[in-house]
Amino acid sequence: MRLALVILLAMVPLGAQGPTGFPPVLRIFREDVKEGKTAAHEKTEAAFMQAAAKAKYPAHILGMASMTGTSQALFLEGHDNIASIADSQDVMDTAEFGAIDAADAQVRINQRSMLAVYRPDLSYRADKINLPKTRFFSIETVLVREGSLATYAELVKMILDASVKSADTQSVATYEVVSGAPNSTFLVMEPRESLKSLDEELQHDPAFFQAMGAEGLKRYAEELSQAVVSSESILYAVNPQMSYVPREWITAYPVFWTPNPVEISKPPVSPSPKAKKKPAAK
Repeated sequence: MRLALVILLAMVPLGAQGPTGFPPVLRIFREDVKEGKTAAHEKTEAAFMQAAAKAKYPAHILGMASMTGTSQALFLEGHDNIASIADSQDVMDTAEFGAIDAADAQVRINQRSMLAVYRPDLSYRADKINLPKTRFFSIETVLVREGSLATYAELVKMILDASVKSADTQSVATYEVVSGAPNSTFLVMEPRESLKSLDEELQHDPAFFQAMGAEGLKRYAEELSQAVVSSESILYAVNPQMSYVPREWITAYPVFWTPNPVEISKPPVSPSPKAKKKPAAK
């Protein structure tokens, strides 16, 4: 994707402007799902979301499944601040949620949880994002080299100029992970209403490269390896069964957010032991 330039497309400064739909804090859960267990995993996650609605869970969750890379699921839980996460955790500390998690553990390989804060200075056109209409996410995980944030910022300025000159329309929200991943890890999120935007992005590449210029592309290639340790991009599809979204989203787009419910398999109930009958008198 743009010779990995997409990593920096998100780095357009927007000052103190907040995102449309994106919360200040995300609690993120990434689950690696066992091969062949995708359907079973969806059922356990649907059970979790149903339990969350029943318990009036204090935070909303956007769930999605990977379309590329390894089999995994990602859950974005929005919060106004880090302190409010304790309220959500208190609700989860029940026997019902514990049983659901135990069932889910049977179909996943492992799980990682992270806390991340929104970075408006590293985001682009965030005010144009419409999360209720989002159906796909391209998420780039970027690990910046220790001590190279200044170099990274310089590369950002180059991308900013090229983005403005080429009139790039892809919105991006960037979060910095503050716990649960190596220092200087960033999640560059590109919400998409359809996969058509990926085709449009490829068509826009020539204009973007022209705006960067030959010297800019050369400098970028030389300094990228010095600023970034690694990056990985994965395409996800939003799954309404694995999400717990605001009522307003459901009202606005009921066809997508209220599909036919997943049939939840309940654990078998052991029958109560019957009282032993006394032998008949002879």
